[in-house]
Amino acid sequence: MSLERIKKIINNDNFNNIDALLLTKPENITYVLGFSIESETSILIPNINPKNLDKKIMVFLNMLEYDQVSDKIMQDKTLYKHIELFKMDSNNRSILKDKINDFNIKSLGFEDNHITVKSFKDLNQQFNEVNLLGASEIIDDARLIKTKREIKNIERAAEIGIIGFKTIFECIEEGKTEKELAAEAEYEMRKFGSDGTSFDTIIASGNHSAFPHAKTSDKPVKKGDLIIVDLGAKYNGYCSDMTRTFIFKGNNSQNFEKKVELLNLVNECEEFILENIMVDKKAADLDKLARDFFINKKVEWSSRFIHSLGHGVGIDIHESPYLAPGSNDVLKEGMCITIEPGLYLPKLGGARTEDLIIVKKNGYISLTNLDKCYY
Repeated sequence: MSLERIKKIINNDNFNNIDALLLTKPENITYVLGFSIESETSILIPNINPKNLDKKIMVFLNMLEYDQVSDKIMQDKTLYKHIELFKMDSNNRSILKDKINDFNIKSLGFEDNHITVKSFKDLNQQFNEVNLLGASEIIDDARLIKTKREIKNIERAAEIGIIGFKTIFECIEEGKTEKELAAEAEYEMRKFGSDGTSFDTIIASGNHSAFPHAKTSDKPVKKGDLIIVDLGAKYNGYCSDMTRTFIFKGNNSQNFEKKVELLNLVNECEEFILENIMVDKKAADLDKLARDFFINKKVEWSSRFIHSLGHGVGIDIHESPYLAPGSNDVLKEGMCITIEPGLYLPKLGGARTEDLIIVKKNGYISLTNLDKCYY
């Protein structure tokens, strides 16, 4: 657990509207604790003010997780004095309710963008005398700007992802299937410390490359194929995300020059957008810049940019900010985002280039420095 992260949550202006914040979403639990937990867990963060400075952050754990979490918390004496752990099992299900009553909590913030209607009804029934207030923005805002430790985790995840791509590019042979190539990449990423993949590895070859979210299949790769590789690793609970497209031994293939033009156009678009990354830039404006770039360069292909320009990455593979039409997000220093323009032409194939970057005061730092031209 990081006191820096706790302070970001508690210091949010909206926290003044509630007596405590209840967290149950696994990714938010990971954010607060600094490690993931398999079993159901709840965290109650009280509104600390001069009248209740002695209140601790309460973590309610399944019996299966209690010893492990206790051991991790005990290793940091500074944190330990701010945290109280409680066991929750079939004989002790009311402890969360009891603690809320003990502290006379009248307004309880909850993750309104996460829980189901049924869960909300259960909360209402369980805390019938408590005013439940949607408060997802408090934890979401805290997670927007990455700490140095978070960036280090994402950076390592990105390094491992690069290893995965290089494995595919170096071991590809005609006749190997998309699934075989994905398996080799994931094996290498595991060997170098990945906790797993950020999402299902996408290897889309030939006609499959024209589908932005193609499912990796048993299709064998062929010479001349456009091949999109979109992958990411997880490290200490944090994700990475990158995409490269290449033409597999395509010098004499059908429509080779068109494929090169497509790939170069997408790469040029991404470079153009990266040159325009800056603090206080509106996410929607960057998305429009990419669309205008394609219109100005190749209007007949421009309508085939059929997804948003990018998204935030952290504990979730897709999180705020979102670089999309209509987005109200604005870039701030310390945000971790992707830039991923793409074009998808059904009769030719597709191309997408994606880099993972950290927004800085005067530009950005790329976490996925790797060549972009492969033909």
